[in-house]
Amino acid sequence: MDERQALSAFAALSQETRLRILRHLVIAGPDGIAAGAIAEKVEVSASNVSFHL
Repeated sequence: MDERQALSAFAALSQETRLRILRHLVIAGPDGIAAGAIAEKVEVSASNVSFHL
């Protein structure tokens, strides 16, 4: 990953909801987790989670 790609990735994760979603995806691992389950954990609507995914 070059510097430009890293900056782009960090910019995307600077949004709190996206970072919280990513943390739950990492915890879930390869089995994954449904958008609705993430929404409950992050306390936002499922459509909001889908938007950020």
